[in-house]
Amino acid sequence: MIAYTTDRSNSRKHTYITIQKDGSVLVKTNLFTSTKTIENFIRQKEQWILRKQSAILEAQRHKENHFYLFGELHERENRTQEAIDLLYRQKAKEIIPPLVIQYSEKMQLYPNRISFRKNKSRWGSCSSKDNLSFNIMLIQTPLPFIEYVVVHELAHIRHKNHSRAFWKLVHEVLPDYKEREQSVKERYFL
Repeated sequence: MIAYTTDRSNSRKHTYITIQKDGSVLVKTNLFTSTKTIENFIRQKEQWILRKQSAILEAQRHKENHFYLFGELHERENRTQEAIDLLYRQKAKEIIPPLVIQYSEKMQLYPNRISFRKNKSRWGSCSSKDNLSFNIMLIQTPLPFIEYVVVHELAHIRHKNHSRAFWKLVHEVLPDYKEREQSVKERYFL
């Protein structure tokens, strides 16, 4: 049996399996799901779990000697993480603002300000004052995904939530946004 931990919540209606960045298995479920039900669920998903864990281990191995830039793997060549982060910041400032301008014109949505940060879990954000912030680590991902994040954040200028209207707007601009997002979810850039 695969080792796992549980995160139980009274508000959760379904059971989910999440593979953490360290490869551990987290089962998110409600307060009433039995251990037997959880273990049966894990057995059903065993091959998927093992594939995901293998992919994470492979990504970690690559990360020690390589780094991603626009979805392509590059040798570290004695570069420190600080030097790579500086490269990401420079490339983000070079690549993302023209994309924001391009898609702002197309969508007729204009941010007040654009900033860059290094985040662990968010690719971008839009504040209540329509300021956009982008994660410099986004530069690890392929350009089509970067475009998707730009469109996603610009759409938040009009819709501050993930309503149907929000996703409709994203789809109007990028009909293949789901494929762009899925291609990055299958790899571990962060």
